[in-house]
This record gives sequence, C-alpha cells and structure tokens, in this order.
Amino acid sequence: MSALVGKRIVVTRADEQAAELCALLEAAGAVAVRCPTIVIAPPASYAGMDAALARLADHDWIVFTSANGVRLLLDRTEALGLGSALAATRIAAVGTVTARALAERGAAVTFVPADESADALGEALPDVGGRSVLLIQGSKADPGLARRLEERGARVAVVGAYRTVPTAPSGDALTELREGADALTFTSPSTVEGFVALGPEWRSLARRAIVATIGPTTTTAALALGLGVHAEAREPSMSALIEALESVLGR
Repeated sequence: MSALVGKRIVVTRADEQAAELCALLEAAGAVAVRCPTIVIAPPASYAGMDAALARLADHDWIVFTSANGVRLLLDRTEALGLGSALAATRIAAVGTVTARALAERGAAVTFVPADESADALGEALPDVGGRSVLLIQGSKADPGLARRLEERGARVAVVGAYRTVPTAPSGDALTELREGADALTFTSPSTVEGFVALGPEWRSLARRAIVATIGPTTTTAALALGLGVHAEAREPSMSALIEALESVLGR
C-alpha cells in the first residue's frame, strides 16, 4: 500500500497544469488539495512573439519546453490567422506532456528526448550545427537550454511565450489549505514565491508538513525563502515527485 493513502497533499501548480499531479496522487490514494500559487499569463507584449511568428519559415527547428508555451503560442498563431504556420518546420518537445499538447492542436512532433528534461533536449536535439532554432519558453526560463544549443553550433532565437506570476491562493483554495496538509509540493520557484506571499501565518503550516520539490532549482528557492525541504524528485517529472513523497512519508 502506498504511503500516500489518506494523506492531504497540496498541489501548488497553476490550475491548467495541475491535472497530471493530482491524478497521480489520487491514484496512490492521497487527497490532492488544489491550491494554485501561480497564474500563467500572456507575455507583457506580443511584439517579440509576433515577430517570430512572421519568420517561422526561417527556422530549422521550433522547440517547445512546456505545454503552456504550446497553448499560448498556438493561440496567438490562430489569432493572427496563421493556422498551419508550424507545418513546414521541424518541431521538438521537451517531453510527452508537451508533445501531447502539440498533437492535440494538430502539430506533428519530430523529436522528444528519451530523458524528458531541458538538459537532455539540449544534448540530444539532432542536426543543430549551423541550424536556426526557435526556442519557445516562459519569460523566466533557465537560459541553460539556449546556451547548450548555441555551444553545439545552433543559432538560437528565444521567445518568451508566457509569464509565470506568483499569486497568493484565495477562495476555495485557501479554505482547503486551512483544513491542513500532510505535504506541500512545489514545482517551480514561482510556486514557492506564491505560497510564501500568503504571509507569516502559513509558515507554521509549512513547518508541520513535508515539503517536496521537483528539483534543485526549486529546492534552492524554497530554502532561500525560509521553507525546509524534506524531499526532492530525482528527475523533473510528476512521477518522480510522487516517488519522493512516498519515500519520505513511508519512513
């Protein structure tokens, strides 16, 4: 039996991102408490995105690092009447979730790395030497992927397709949080920032609960903001986050 059975696990991902983690938690017998501490917002200006969309044919690869980037970019493509603009360019996705989001919008994916991470994508994306790569990501994304592709000889253009905005939970989410939690999960530095924005009274909740993160960048942010971290996923995936929770709660 899973160590998560009956445990109240807080999911701080944005509403549109939370389904996968909530489903995995519930499959393990946990109570998934949706408490979004971020909002996915359009870019502050569409100028950069629109300029890139006007020159899609100039690129050899379009690389998506999240389903959010897929949604925001393709929404903008449709708003500009560019429908099938991606059809003539090879598309890469960081993982199966992003690839599925592209497939649902009718975009054919050429490449997904076996190890679903930005690091693996940077190392394994084929045929990049001397090629033009358009990288679609969030405005606060780690520059490591672009840097690695450039080191391999690619000409990289980056489009910030969306903003991740920390926000303190409210309404039903806040009511659920007041019921208490056995564990808190954080999947980005922004989710930590949004939780901490609730104020000092919620630090006591964090002290009573297990804190689990998706990886070292999020762990660093949590520690810097005064949260203790008890578990860290071995890789940046929802299934690995579940494993980390089961390991620490099973002790």
